[in-house]
Amino acid sequence: MRQFILSIIVFVLYQHSAESYKVQSAPFPAVKPSWLKVCRRTDPHLNQCVTDLLVEMFPYLATGIPELNIEQFEPLHLDKVSISKGHGAIVLAGSLFDMVVHGPSNSTPTYTELDLKNKKWNLGVDFAHLDIKSRYHLKGHILVLPIVGHGNCDLNLSNIKTKVETNITMRMKEGREIIFVDQMKVNFSVGNMKIKLYNLFNGNKVLGETLNNFINKNAAEITAELSGSINESMSDIFIHLLNNIFSKLPTDLWLLTDEEFEKYNAKQELTTAKAISAS
Repeated sequence: MRQFILSIIVFVLYQHSAESYKVQSAPFPAVKPSWLKVCRRTDPHLNQCVTDLLVEMFPYLATGIPELNIEQFEPLHLDKVSISKGHGAIVLAGSLFDMVVHGPSNSTPTYTELDLKNKKWNLGVDFAHLDIKSRYHLKGHILVLPIVGHGNCDLNLSNIKTKVETNITMRMKEGREIIFVDQMKVNFSVGNMKIKLYNLFNGNKVLGETLNNFINKNAAEITAELSGSINESMSDIFIHLLNNIFSKLPTDLWLLTDEEFEKYNAKQELTTAKAISAS
C-alpha cells in the first residue's frame, strides 16, 4: 500500500515534471559557482567526491538557481492532476488538485558510482519525509471496497530510499563537454506511510474511517497491482532533474582531467597568495 500511495504522488510529480523539470535553456556559468565542488577524474575516491558534490548542491536546488533557470522544488505547488486506472483489482478515476508537497529538500545523496569508461552513473538518494496536502475527487474501488468522495487529503511518507541506475554519454555543447543522462532505472522503498481522505462517502465517518484504515493496512495486493509503472515514472522525473542541472555545468567546471585539475589548483594557489598579500 505504501507503494500505492507513492504511485499517486509519483504520477502527480510526473505530470508536473513535464513543465518544471524539463531541461530548460540557460547559458553556462561565467565562472564556477561557489556551491559546485571540484572533482578529479583520476581520483581513487572519485565516487565519494561526487557524492559530496551532490550533498553540497542539493540545498541550492531546493531554493532554486535562477542563473541556471532551475526553479525551486521546496515546496512543490501543483495545480491539478487526473488519475485514471480502468481495470484490475484497482479501478480509480478522478483528480488531485491544489497540492502542496513539503519535504523534497530533505533529501540526501547516499552514494555514487560514476564509471566514465562504461558510461554508467549510479546513485542513491534518501528522502526523510514527504508531507502532502491536497484536495481530491475520486471514484472507483480498491480491491473489494468501493471508494467515492471529494474533500481534503493528507499524505505522509517517511524513510523513502531510491536507487538510481543510469546510462550516460559525454556530449559537446557550445564547444564544451557535458554529461547527459540517456536512460535511467529507479527502484525505491518506503519505510512508513499514512493517508487520510476526508469526506468519503458524503461525510459518512464510519465508512470513511473503514476505507482509510483498509488502505493504510493492505499493502501487498495493491503494490502488486500498481508497481509496474511506478519506477518508470520516477525515472522520467530523475532524468529531467539531472539533465536540467548537468547540461548547464560543463565538466571543465567540476569533473576535471589531470591537466584541468592542475590548472585549477595553480589558480587557487595564486588567488590565495594574492589574498594573503593584500591583507
